[in-house]
Amino acid sequence: MFLDVKSSTGEASSWGVTTQEARIFECPVSGLRFRQPAPPEEVAEFYGASYHESMAGGSDDEQRTAAYRAENEARIGFLGRFKAPGKVLDVGCSTGLFASQLRAAGWDAMGSDISPYACARARELLGPDHVFEGQVEKLGPRLEHTLDAVTLMDVIEHFADVVTPLRAIASMLRPGGVLVLRTPTLHSPFYAIADLSYRLSAGKYTGAVLKIYHAEHFYFFNEESIRRLLESVGFEVLAIEPDPLRWDNFRTAELRHGHVVNAVLAAAYFAGRAAGRGHGMMVAARRRADARAAASAP
Repeated sequence: MFLDVKSSTGEASSWGVTTQEARIFECPVSGLRFRQPAPPEEVAEFYGASYHESMAGGSDDEQRTAAYRAENEARIGFLGRFKAPGKVLDVGCSTGLFASQLRAAGWDAMGSDISPYACARARELLGPDHVFEGQVEKLGPRLEHTLDAVTLMDVIEHFADVVTPLRAIASMLRPGGVLVLRTPTLHSPFYAIADLSYRLSAGKYTGAVLKIYHAEHFYFFNEESIRRLLESVGFEVLAIEPDPLRWDNFRTAELRHGHVVNAVLAAAYFAGRAAGRGHGMMVAARRRADARAAASAP
């Protein structure tokens, strides 16, 4: 076990989910870290209305939304490097902001989410026939070989099972179809600070660990582990690149502590940017010709 941290009070994530324990395991080969997924009924409670509204809201609503839109434009540009506009499904679409920007960029964009609230909001932007409620693997037969691209923006780390959804996504893509995802990277300086603060305090300071290993995330990837995973389910990895948050997004989401902690977080943010790292990474992968075989493998 890599970490076994508990707190009676817990720490709230930027999206309002309180984390009271971080029992984190680590794969010695790939460096993947993971926790035991929460039961489905608890997962459903994570993603209520307040969770999705805070994704691009908070005390600086307009500024946060503008920051998200700017980040989304850059991510759409990343997708465009590997695939011309066609039919795309944004998995974990939340209220539909990213999918709506994909549509504005010329894509025939659809969305899916497990949250009824998020789907209702997304339908307001995308239309009732372009939003699917439920787990993405249940869409496999309906969308088989119909999509040019699938996007997963800060979603894969939320899956209780990462293999089954990715195999379903591979089956939905046309030959040569592209998956583009964003996820936090363990190479972020914030993970190093959290782990170090816990160990240097002899386990007394748990706040940073519980903040970054928050309860709604079940998997924590580095570049090697995400590459291995995608290759195992039928994808050829085309690119893995840093994807730091914009400063105005990071500031309004994370700098909600005292002056000292805020100063440390800001210093880590700019140090990461200077080193060419970010809290997240963007990954592009193409469906291999033998993806059908990979999708049916045990």
